[in-house]
Amino acid sequence: MLTLDSPPPDSSASTVEAPAAEVMLADGSWLSLAGLTIEQLQQLQWDQEQKFANAIRQLPKGSNDRTLVIGQAYDTVCAILAAQQPGQPLVMGLDPRYGRLVVELLNQQINRGIGRPSFFEVGFGCGVMLREVSEHGFPSSGIEVSKTMHEEALHLLGKKFAERLFLGDLRSVTKKSLPSRPSLVYWNDVFEHICPDEIAEYLDKIYELLAPGGQLLTITPNWLLRPSDVTGDFCPARTEANGLHLKEYRLSEVTTLLKQAGFKRVATPLVVTRGRIYHFGGGLRIVKQLFEPLIDKLPVNTAHLLCRGLGLSCTIATK
Repeated sequence: MLTLDSPPPDSSASTVEAPAAEVMLADGSWLSLAGLTIEQLQQLQWDQEQKFANAIRQLPKGSNDRTLVIGQAYDTVCAILAAQQPGQPLVMGLDPRYGRLVVELLNQQINRGIGRPSFFEVGFGCGVMLREVSEHGFPSSGIEVSKTMHEEALHLLGKKFAERLFLGDLRSVTKKSLPSRPSLVYWNDVFEHICPDEIAEYLDKIYELLAPGGQLLTITPNWLLRPSDVTGDFCPARTEANGLHLKEYRLSEVTTLLKQAGFKRVATPLVVTRGRIYHFGGGLRIVKQLFEPLIDKLPVNTAHLLCRGLGLSCTIATK
């Protein structure tokens, strides 16, 4: 699933050319984006994210209708975002720190005795991470709910990747359908886009697909950073997200959900700098969880700095 936050610039990132300036809205009608001002486009995005989010919540849990609406939501919002950059491609950025962390974890798995580690990404977007991991020699595959992003990934990665790029709901994937059982599953800014009434099912599926001793790397904006979606452009800090971030989680909540899914060990990075994510042992996760409520009482800028520096938006769970 595509993150809708503003991505950092990255010279290695793939680009999505601006699509046709017409989108399907949450009510099923079509709207031309031609001639709309930046302010009107931003307001449209805010309006549509709220309406799509409400529609997603109201549709039955696990239904095909909900899956279809989710896919349409991201296709629509991507088109609106692209239109806000007239004459320029919409850059789907990738923080290089995440790529380095993924490769480090895969190499560590080799040292732990996992014969040939395999990578699987949930919500691969344009496929930039899949390309990077593949270039390091690790078998890679993934799933995406947006048809638009699936097509962009096919364009970036080529036909040789076609059988490894799944389209649809993660819960429909089986171990037999995968080219190899993954030893590392990665999702970045996906967790918060999943309906809270379904997140346990997604975690159960990931646990099922993972090879013994495998790991799940989760990156999701911590609740201390709220709101981390389009809500932040219209509402003050510490407002609950009302766009397509259907729930933003505390570290303690993410840990509880991971443990309930069966993961025996949950760690955080020890510290995160501008250039690298350092991880060692459990990363003092338990201590961080104890201090999490206190951090929220600090001034916003200080709380955000601590949240990012302590890696509260990242967990590494081991099966």
